[in-house]
Amino acid sequence: MTIDFRMKPPIPAWERLFEEGRNAAGRWLNLRGLEPIPSETLDDVIGEMDAQGITHAVIMGRGNEPGSSNAELAAFLSGQTSNRFIGFIGADSPDIAGAVDAVETFAPTGLFRGVSLNPATLQPRTPIGDPSCDPLFEAARRHGLPLSITVSGLLGLSGESIDYDYARPAGLIRAAKAYPDLKIILSHGAWPFVSEAITAAIVCPNIYLSPDLYFRFPGSQLYVEAVNFQLSDQLLFGSCYPNVPYDFAISHFKSQNWNEGVLRKILYENGAKLLGLPL
Repeated sequence: MTIDFRMKPPIPAWERLFEEGRNAAGRWLNLRGLEPIPSETLDDVIGEMDAQGITHAVIMGRGNEPGSSNAELAAFLSGQTSNRFIGFIGADSPDIAGAVDAVETFAPTGLFRGVSLNPATLQPRTPIGDPSCDPLFEAARRHGLPLSITVSGLLGLSGESIDYDYARPAGLIRAAKAYPDLKIILSHGAWPFVSEAITAAIVCPNIYLSPDLYFRFPGSQLYVEAVNFQLSDQLLFGSCYPNVPYDFAISHFKSQNWNEGVLRKILYENGAKLLGLPL
């Protein structure tokens, strides 16, 4: 059994978002040799998941814009006949008040099992873990929902103002210690600040690393070393599909020299504990 902790299927009203995401990493990151994923429909995607042994997949919400909204995701989740797809509330907003409002609106529905934030949407650009973000941390904690934060060096390289250090994960240590009951997931694994992310996770057992597509990038072997050394309970598998094909994400992940029993934790058990799924 495998939980994919970051993917984006073509659910109703999200078809254009899915199409735009097909092989997006190949375009954005100049990854050569990647073929666009073959699937076009939700049934196609489910067929790929079946072939890869993916039993559950987390859909990271975005915000409230039509075509990627929480309401559309909620409608899809409410119509499921199983819990194969798991939704995180999208807290993307130009301000923290809007992010908190999304949590307070959709958490009571019981349809979501986490919160997702792309901090690059906050304006002006706010350092990750800044005290001004505490109302969002508190809202997620109060509702018992893990908080996934998109963290990579590329976040600070977009827009008019370039700030390579903007997404350094050490900034989250203060928040993780202030909210020890809140599970914080570093989506994209904070690459290329891998050593810093590992340090944050070692110091804060409520910080989880999910490198997803960056697991194949230079320096990513440190994730393997850290997991085999100490962090076997704090790494999550994610694919970032359809930005990259499943083969790109899964084959490299499974081929690493993991300690005995570690791969099952990463592929399923760690995520299942966060999501309340049976072990």
